[in-house]
Amino acid sequence: MCFSDVDWIGDIDMRRSTLGYMVTFARGVVSWQWKLQKCVALSTKEAEYIVVIEVNKEMLWMKQFLKEPGQTHQEYIIQCDN
Repeated sequence: MCFSDVDWIGDIDMRRSTLGYMVTFARGVVSWQWKLQKCVALSTKEAEYIVVIEVNKEMLWMKQFLKEPGQTHQEYIIQCDN
């Protein structure tokens, strides 16, 4: 399961949003990130789309990582506040 959030225009000087997400597995946090987005989002919705794309990339990597030792899961959940 993954939880994500974004702070639209968190950096006033560069006008970039701050994204954050946390990935859990077996009730423990295995990956997290909090950073400025690489581009300027023109709306809160666009900023949310950007963070969901970043989360999807992380989840795809995690899916591939878990496939190697034989772990398979059918459900990957992303929780987003909007």
